[in-house]
Amino acid sequence: MRKNIGIKIDTADFLPKRKNIKKSKKIAFCALFSALSVVLLYVGAIIEVMDISMACIASMLCIVALTEIGGAYPWLVYGVTGAISLLILPQKFGAIIYIGLAGYYPMVKFLIESHQNRLIGWILKILLFNVSMGIIVWASLFLFTTANMTKAYIISLFALGNFTFVIYDIALSLLVKLYFLKYRKLLRIDKILK
Repeated sequence: MRKNIGIKIDTADFLPKRKNIKKSKKIAFCALFSALSVVLLYVGAIIEVMDISMACIASMLCIVALTEIGGAYPWLVYGVTGAISLLILPQKFGAIIYIGLAGYYPMVKFLIESHQNRLIGWILKILLFNVSMGIIVWASLFLFTTANMTKAYIISLFALGNFTFVIYDIALSLLVKLYFLKYRKLLRIDKILK
């Protein structure tokens, strides 16, 4: 296993070998997880201080879809959740965060960590974050005309965002490990999908 800042975790090591799963079960599973993700994002839109947190929690459902089904299905969960949340959420910022970074990042994280060494992986992940953050800031300025961001605010936003992103990446790795070691047995999703 590779080391992630002193923590011995490589999320790619936790991908199980998938057995034959019926396509109808895969689609039903994705629909269920998309619905749960939209509910989480809706809660974040209602309680506005939780919009970023709920986007990150909703991204965990993409991880479960990735580990239990794989293929294009986690991307299906991401796409459906993003489209529906943009249509129905009363406040769109949580949907923008989900679409702009949180929703697809777990799948990209698995790809990067399984194909790159640790240093190159971190460089790619931080570069991806900064590009995504730039798009999110631009979209926020475009969609929310009341947003008044100065240059100093944007610089501090990126500095704090990079620090928070590193913590989020490490926490995501720990949550994947926790899912496999504890919650996977409790939820029995692999048994349902048989």
